[in-house]
Amino acid sequence: MKRTISLFLIMVFGVYLVLDIVAYGNTTTAPTPIAKNNSQPSTKRVAVLHFEDKSNFDSPTGCGCVPNFIGKIFSTKKHWDLEAGFTTMLERKLAETTVYQPVSRDELLDAMAEMNISQHSFKKLNKEQIAQLAKLLKADVLVMGEIQKFGMPRMKGTASRSLTESNRETQSVPLTTSYMGGISAVGYRNKATVKLKMKFYEASGNEIATVPIDASLVHSLAGTQIAGVEASITESGSQLRFGQLSEQHGKYERPITKPTELNKIKFATPEYDRTLLGMATNEALKKTVVALRDNYGPNFLTPWETPVETDEEKQKKVIEEAAKRPIKVTYVDSESPDIIYINAGSARGLAIGQQFSVYTDGEPIRDVDTGEILDYKLKKIATVAVTEIRNDRLSMVKILEKIGDLKRGDLLKAMSSDETTQ
Repeated sequence: MKRTISLFLIMVFGVYLVLDIVAYGNTTTAPTPIAKNNSQPSTKRVAVLHFEDKSNFDSPTGCGCVPNFIGKIFSTKKHWDLEAGFTTMLERKLAETTVYQPVSRDELLDAMAEMNISQHSFKKLNKEQIAQLAKLLKADVLVMGEIQKFGMPRMKGTASRSLTESNRETQSVPLTTSYMGGISAVGYRNKATVKLKMKFYEASGNEIATVPIDASLVHSLAGTQIAGVEASITESGSQLRFGQLSEQHGKYERPITKPTELNKIKFATPEYDRTLLGMATNEALKKTVVALRDNYGPNFLTPWETPVETDEEKQKKVIEEAAKRPIKVTYVDSESPDIIYINAGSARGLAIGQQFSVYTDGEPIRDVDTGEILDYKLKKIATVAVTEIRNDRLSMVKILEKIGDLKRGDLLKAMSSDETTQ
């Protein structure tokens, strides 16, 4: 009995010990929080609520090239849903920044269901309702847009000229020569235009800004048409005629503008991005993201912007590159040979009185087999000292001693303290 009780106590103590070790291990091995990198802007959740289409865009070809009244005779179907498409494309642009995190459609639909609102009622929401919606979505900023203009009109222009010339040499020889020709140029000009009105709201429901967005792109295509040539050789009417050449317009290249091709493309797809309208749409949405950043923040560089170097950054870069180059004689005054400039200054830490040995190319070092000059043996020709530091990359030196004339391109090497004391 005592043995059984002892074994039981030992087991209880063992279990307690194991649990204590596990608990201790969990407290000591828990990951420590990583300090936030202040150089990276914090992520902001952005809810793109809705785009309202007021562009009157409706065409059976899906490109806006056929007038509305003709389109309505044959079809009233919209090939492109601009409201849904613009929302999707803007969310993509926001995600590309890695700073703005778009709220998902499912999250938005759940919040709408809880508030019992529809997409078309977004513009009627008051400040309190916008704040409630932002709270449900855990959004930092809300975005609504209005498509004011969307389309790609196509213009065609032609220009032609006819040439006719005849000549009768003499009456005694009834010979007539004549030719007739013509040339015409045909051109197409497509202009894709997207105009938006964007509204940004804080999580509190206050409006941040209303920003107009405008993007237009033009694509031109030109071709020529050469008329036939007709030649009359004699008075009897003998003729030589060449048939008319077919009109040449060339191949349609990207961007896609041809209506029959646009009709097969779905909106907000990678193929749509290669159309002229797609390029204009993307340009407008990039401007929208930049406008959101400029009016709301945080300050960061979008993937579509090129960083602009400040004057200080440019100067620093020049100095760093100059510091990697060897110090050389950059100018020798022909009239006053003692006036010598070198391509180093304060950026290299030069000091007044600092001495350098000057070397020039001496005997050539040749390849044993081919005799090709591989390099030159350096030959010391002078010792100089810095007399004036003109700027970060330019100094004047004076000759202390020399055994040859200095010239532009001669190499300078700093002398050690031992060398200068000798």
